[in-house]
Order: sequence, then C-alpha cells, then structure tokens
Amino acid sequence: MEDNEFIKSLAGHSGCAVDLWRSGSGFFVRKSSGSRDYNKRLRKQFIKQYKFKLPLAHTPAILGYGEKDGIFYFDMEFVDGITMSEYMRQIKVKEIVDLMSVLFRSLHITDARPSPKARDIFAKKIASLKKSLDLNNPYAAQALEVTEQFDFSDIPQSHCCGDLTLENIILAPTGKIYLIDLLDSFYNSWMIDVAKLLQDIDLGWSYRHVARDYNLNLRLDIAKQALFDNILALSGGEAFLRSIYHILLLNILRIYPYTKDDNTMNFLNSACAKIITTINEMEA
Repeated sequence: MEDNEFIKSLAGHSGCAVDLWRSGSGFFVRKSSGSRDYNKRLRKQFIKQYKFKLPLAHTPAILGYGEKDGIFYFDMEFVDGITMSEYMRQIKVKEIVDLMSVLFRSLHITDARPSPKARDIFAKKIASLKKSLDLNNPYAAQALEVTEQFDFSDIPQSHCCGDLTLENIILAPTGKIYLIDLLDSFYNSWMIDVAKLLQDIDLGWSYRHVARDYNLNLRLDIAKQALFDNILALSGGEAFLRSIYHILLLNILRIYPYTKDDNTMNFLNSACAKIITTINEMEA
C-alpha cells in the first residue's frame, strides 16, 4: 500500500468520500465511509457492487477493501469516461433511443418477483418520512397524501442499482456503459432505477443548478419518450408507469429533509406539482 499515491478528492455522495489514487502507472478510486456509523451501509454497497451483474452494462471492478482508523473503505477500477448527464448535451439525437433501450434492457426486469412485504415496507418508509417533513409546505403535504393513498403492493422485487441517475452512468471511450455509486435501498426493484432515471430525464435533477437550453431539453424529452416506449411495451406497462411515478414522487419527498438552499427547494416544489399532474393525467 506504500506505493499508492493520493491524487484528489472526487465528488462524494451518500455519506462517503470518493477519492482518486494512483497505483504504479494506473489509477483507482477509493470509496470511504464518512463515519463509523455509516460503515454498515457502505459494506452493503460494497457487497452489492461486488455481486452486481448486468447483461449490457458494467460496474467498476472491485480491487480491494479494508478498514483504516475504524473507517471501512473499498477500492475499485477507475473508469475514464463521460457521465451521461454531460453526454446528453452533445449526444446525437438518433443515438438517444438506442442508448435508452440498452439501459432499459440492462435492468433486472424479467427476474423481478412480487413481494408480500411490499405494501408494509413502503408504508413504513412513508410513515417515517412524514415525521421529518414540513407539512406547512403545501407541495410536500399534497405529495405525501398522494403517496399515502397509493397501493405499493404490486411493486416487484429485483436487483437494482439504487441510484441510477445520469450522473452515475459513465460512457467509456471503448463504448462500454458503466453504472457507478450503487446504493443499498429500502426496497430493491428495477422500478426504483427507472424512477431515478426519470428524476433526471423528466425533472432535470442533475441540471437544477445549471442553465438548460433548447438542445438539452429536446434530448431529454426524446430520452423520456424512449423510456416510456420501453415501459409501455411490457405487459402491464401502463400500471408499471403509474407505479414508477408514485415511486418518483416518494423519491422527491425523501430529499426535502436534507434541503438547505432555495434553488433545490424550488426544484422540489415544482417537481411535486409536475409529478402529481402527470399521475392525474395517467389516471384520467
């Protein structure tokens, strides 16, 4: 380990530090727990990434793991590429449909199975969230009511990435697609991953702090329609889409308690209104 050289800190998320290191002539990424209390969650994420397999996409290879001063960490392959959130600004329009199809076909849909615990798990998560929400906010209050009224019992269980945002999809120069920052989730389902994709493609989460021009909006709209087409092509696709948008609404609610800046708060309020409008149109 003496030959390893710290290079720089990368963007850390989910209570962890993510750093770039050099080893000999190559590089690797180290993900470290932000505290001893978070060690257990990071171990779950480590195991998830180690075991995770997809037919058309990849995850960075695990190179090692350990503890330093009581803090758990694991090392992984460094993937030199461009994030999907960046690439969406320059992608050729004709490539979008194919790329979304590859992403969708990479999800664990065919091996998804119903769970008798789904309703209770989601109800418990919503009840816990309710305690931390500011219900004087009419957007959050209405969104909470919509999620409380929805029956989540048909959400199937399957393997999932847990945080499939455009920022966590990397396109390598080789043409390979890599999914990074796999998270443990309160419930594992391919619908969770699709909801996270829509959080970016439909709502623009990854772009909330930057200007969006016509070309980017056009590409996001095409990606959204391509994703819709893949969902609706499934047997029961319309019901799946309604469930996914209720999961998306729950995702937005889960961000509220951690929001400190006005820009993100305004984004969340607008997102709630847009999702509820979409759900109402689906149910009309």
